[in-house]
Amino acid sequence: MGLHAEFVISAMSPHQFPEDGLPEIALVGRSNVGKSSLINCLVRMNKLAKTSNTPGRTQSLNFYRIWPEGKPRFGDSRRPQGSDAALLRGSAAEAARAAGAFYFVDMPGYGYAKVSESQRRAWRKLIEQYLLERRELCAVIQIVDLRHPPTQDDITMWEWLRYYGKVRLCVATKADKVSRGQRPVHAREIAAGLGLRDGGEPGPGPFTPEQEPLLLFSAEDGLGRDKLWYWVLGVTRQARGR
Repeated sequence: MGLHAEFVISAMSPHQFPEDGLPEIALVGRSNVGKSSLINCLVRMNKLAKTSNTPGRTQSLNFYRIWPEGKPRFGDSRRPQGSDAALLRGSAAEAARAAGAFYFVDMPGYGYAKVSESQRRAWRKLIEQYLLERRELCAVIQIVDLRHPPTQDDITMWEWLRYYGKVRLCVATKADKVSRGQRPVHAREIAAGLGLRDGGEPGPGPFTPEQEPLLLFSAEDGLGRDKLWYWVLGVTRQARGR
């Protein structure tokens, strides 16, 4: 049985968040940095997360449920019907936890969006509430572009995650756009700009807020995919063991 991934809900408010208690990994980064492409590459489904050349298209918290060993068959009369059919209750939620399922949560990009200031404030409030209060959140992947130094928004986000002690990983995407010889140069620039304590690739768990690795990634050729999966499965396994 192979990997299975499914879109669950596009949440605009906390009362829409899933309630099945599965571990969650949030993906943050500036608009158009490649969060959706990263998700699609990891699960090997080109159209699971919608990608766009227009920055600011993600305007909600998009929850994708991931079944690393495949989705088990189960039936539960308490499972919601209709528009909430993807949300799990009762024995269905128990089966998901036993199977090691978890969520990727794709968050609105920061730094650019053609929306009103009031909408920006609403997004900011929703994002901060999720990152600060969400009990199921076990780790955050911050995505930057390997081709460029970190922006001030990137630096602010990383320092925020560090201040609140979030287990975190910095992933530098679009590595295929940089020559092999120049990748270490760009990686050092990003590590210095964010003030990463480690700067190297993620090592073996347990994963703690003190670790600050940097992983080079490409959704085009799969560079870093296996290493990122190792980290993801490690933090979700650690979260289930709490």
